[in-house]
Amino acid sequence: MHNNRGYKSFIVFSVILMWTIFIIGASGCGGTKKTGTQAGGGENAQKKRELAKINLGQSAKANEVLSLFIGKNQSNQRGLYIGTMEGVYFYSFDSRNVVQIVDAESKLKAEKINAICQEDGGKLWFGTESGVYSYNFNSVRFFDIGKTSALVQSNTGMVWAGTQYGLALYDGSKNFNKFTRKSDNLPNDDVISFGKDTKEATLYAGTRQGAIVISGPGSFATKSGTSMKPTPSGDLIEEPGNTEMSGNSIYAIAINSNGVMYIGTNMGINRCKNFSNWSVFSADSEMPAKTASGIGYKKVKGNSPLISNWIKSIYIDEEDALWIATTKGMSYFNGDGKWENYTMSEGLASNKVNAVAGEKTAVFIATAGGLNVLDYPEVKAAAPGK
Repeated sequence: MHNNRGYKSFIVFSVILMWTIFIIGASGCGGTKKTGTQAGGGENAQKKRELAKINLGQSAKANEVLSLFIGKNQSNQRGLYIGTMEGVYFYSFDSRNVVQIVDAESKLKAEKINAICQEDGGKLWFGTESGVYSYNFNSVRFFDIGKTSALVQSNTGMVWAGTQYGLALYDGSKNFNKFTRKSDNLPNDDVISFGKDTKEATLYAGTRQGAIVISGPGSFATKSGTSMKPTPSGDLIEEPGNTEMSGNSIYAIAINSNGVMYIGTNMGINRCKNFSNWSVFSADSEMPAKTASGIGYKKVKGNSPLISNWIKSIYIDEEDALWIATTKGMSYFNGDGKWENYTMSEGLASNKVNAVAGEKTAVFIATAGGLNVLDYPEVKAAAPGK
């Protein structure tokens, strides 16, 4: 009787054990399959981005890159427009070939391209040292509005230019209408950057003395931060602004998918939402200070691993992470606590980074020494039967 019970217990135990092994095995297959999915669609999680250089023209000026813009060419191919000290180039994402943009009169070839914008309909705009060119893939038209550092098309379709003489708005037919500090109460006439929220109609412009909130033509509001200014006697005084923003020279404005704004200045990165709830990310730096011999500098400890406080450009990728162009290299910030820095030691063509743009996982980096691309290694399909 006892032996029979023992035999039944053994059978039950064996069945339970076999069922447990089966479940673990099935779970293991599921886990393996999931890993395989990550390796195929998300293999990038197990890889590391690598830096490569994209060669442009033969001269040093052609490889001194100033501006970048993601757009389409006359064949409707998506790619990267590259503004250099010696004209414009186009890099096709499909063919990975680089061609120089040559208009019928060869006017663009010798221009220093500070800014690039493309209308939804296809027309291109280029900001240069002397003014703005429009380009319809054949001929160019020049607008004598002065040095232009920034261009943008608003969500309502208007083309704005940031010039050293104020804001300029294309009237759609003949010329640009100008808005200045004197006539329109801008904080400064030297407009050097733009930013827009794709979900809102409001446009933002950065100047050397604060930000402009553009609600429409002639409808402007000013946002400024505290700045240090020397007096005739050699003292430094704080000039308060109407926000908690650090720095007033605004070279970059970017807005993430949640409406959080990042403002890049000469004193680091400011983060806010609707110009409230401010926080600042700064690098180690030297700040103006009064010394025995006059105005000098003192060392200031930064509060983040940001590589430099002098911000030139900010690109926010699909994961709301920031890629930050500075005068000392490029910084990556995931918006939380993860930072990475890239310099010539990691393969940048130059530590002077002028602009950053991106397409999917690729990050394009415009430097004074050439164009870099940071991306995951290409995944090649295995041969059949392997």
